[in-house]
Amino acid sequence: MDPSTGRKLDDDEGARYPLALLVQRYLGLDISEDKKNPKAWRLRYGELDGVPVERWPTEAAAYPKRDARYTLNVFFRQEAIARETPNGGNLHAEAEQMRAAFALHLASIWGLRTNGDSVAVLRERVEREWGENRAKFQAAGIYRADGTKDSKRLAALVTAAYDGQPPITAPSDRFPDGQVATDRDTLLGSGDTLLEDLGKSGRVDKYKSTYLDVVEAGTSLPINPRFNVLVSTTRVSSDYQQLPQKGGIREVHEARPGFAYCSVDYGGLELRTMAQRAIWELGFSKMAEALNSGLDVHTLAAAEFLGASYDELLPKVKAKEPLAVAFRQLAKILNFGKGGGMTGGSLVYNARAKDRVSFCLLAKRADVCGVQRVVITVQRKPKMVCRACVEVAKELDTKWLNAWPEQRELQQRAKSSTYGGGFADVMTPGANILRGGCGYTQILNTPFQGLGAVGCKLAMWRVSREMYVDRRSPLYGSRLVLMVHDELISELLANDAQRMHDAAERKAYLMREAMKETTPDLAPAIEAEPALSRIMSKDVATVRDSSGRLLVWEPPTKRAA
Repeated sequence: MDPSTGRKLDDDEGARYPLALLVQRYLGLDISEDKKNPKAWRLRYGELDGVPVERWPTEAAAYPKRDARYTLNVFFRQEAIARETPNGGNLHAEAEQMRAAFALHLASIWGLRTNGDSVAVLRERVEREWGENRAKFQAAGIYRADGTKDSKRLAALVTAAYDGQPPITAPSDRFPDGQVATDRDTLLGSGDTLLEDLGKSGRVDKYKSTYLDVVEAGTSLPINPRFNVLVSTTRVSSDYQQLPQKGGIREVHEARPGFAYCSVDYGGLELRTMAQRAIWELGFSKMAEALNSGLDVHTLAAAEFLGASYDELLPKVKAKEPLAVAFRQLAKILNFGKGGGMTGGSLVYNARAKDRVSFCLLAKRADVCGVQRVVITVQRKPKMVCRACVEVAKELDTKWLNAWPEQRELQQRAKSSTYGGGFADVMTPGANILRGGCGYTQILNTPFQGLGAVGCKLAMWRVSREMYVDRRSPLYGSRLVLMVHDELISELLANDAQRMHDAAERKAYLMREAMKETTPDLAPAIEAEPALSRIMSKDVATVRDSSGRLLVWEPPTKRAA
């Protein structure tokens, strides 16, 4: 954590501004001891459940009053400083952020529930897999009998797998020459079956240590996610936004009796906000023209890569011809990565680490990925990636900029602003929210990520308002449970199929309209379709009957039964 900003280093999404930090910054007082003291009342109010307030201990009653006073005094100080600060210190956006915070607070109070039978099956499977993995790695000497890891043994195995030239971590005070890297990506790229299995086992470790107890608690009481309404990019972060897409953690979450989940996700939102940003800053966007015309921008970029026309390539993509599909996949990776300033090496690393995708294999440049490796830097850490993949990424980089010429100009401006490793301020257009001290990638990312966040928060507020106070709305009585960047997940009342359909469509309509207001030049391209389900899953899809009415999606196993 950077004590001067409250940000986790190299983690825009983790940036938090706790009251203790703000009190220290604006009032010059250190109240951290009150927050960290295990005897402080902030974590002990459960002891007073059922006790009338007038009978509370003096300190228990004083603590929240003191925090309220600190909050008010910080506000007054911020107001005073804002009068002398460019852009008013962003306080013009205060009302919108407070509305979003209130909507998220309501979602947190309502919470999520889990299915007891599903959780029991999940626990049995995870603990069995964890035990099998641990026994295998103990037999190989990676773990000792007491459960601790033998780092020297693991480093030796990695060194051998990389023929004596293993990836090395960045230098540190303790290890000025770095150490043999043993992170997940190094293990998965080692070519050694045992080490690859160790790399894959990390997800089971995560399920066991992070999620099992949480989802088990949700069988009897609501799980109440904590939301941070405002990180550096203007987006929302949460301890519940990073649920694993695979492995069954999502699927144990089940809507309450009498409700169904409704998920509405903006389609390709970052491409829309990226195009809107270009229009406002440069006056044009070729990507906006394509999106508003209903063209597939991934196929359009792939056509540039292959030296073909869009009309020639589109039928091949629809026919699932391997080369056309492969280059469309490459185009999708660049469309969502290059606009934020990712280098060829970073694109290769992320594609491989997250999706096990190899540029060289997709582009038919190699039969085996990783025969030769090069060292790249990702978030200031050295990583080894396939040389052929990096070469492909660099070739496609230039062609991608030819496809979207506005991005070349935006990237040149960002480079000029940060020449020599400098930093600059950047504005989220439309919302006019200023972010200071930005590096190259932050200058490129912040405007379009922030623009999307502004639209999503506006949509969330309008949806939540109808759920709680508009008795005429089909959404009345339903509840928001999660905001995951550009997706809103709700529990809709399910006792009337027609009303549930109307509520889902109303929610999607409100979301589309909010984003159209936020990105007016991309209004024709804004997409948001509802999907109904009983459980959470990344596989949930929109299902309709012959009349167009929404139906509740069922997982394939249940449909087969």
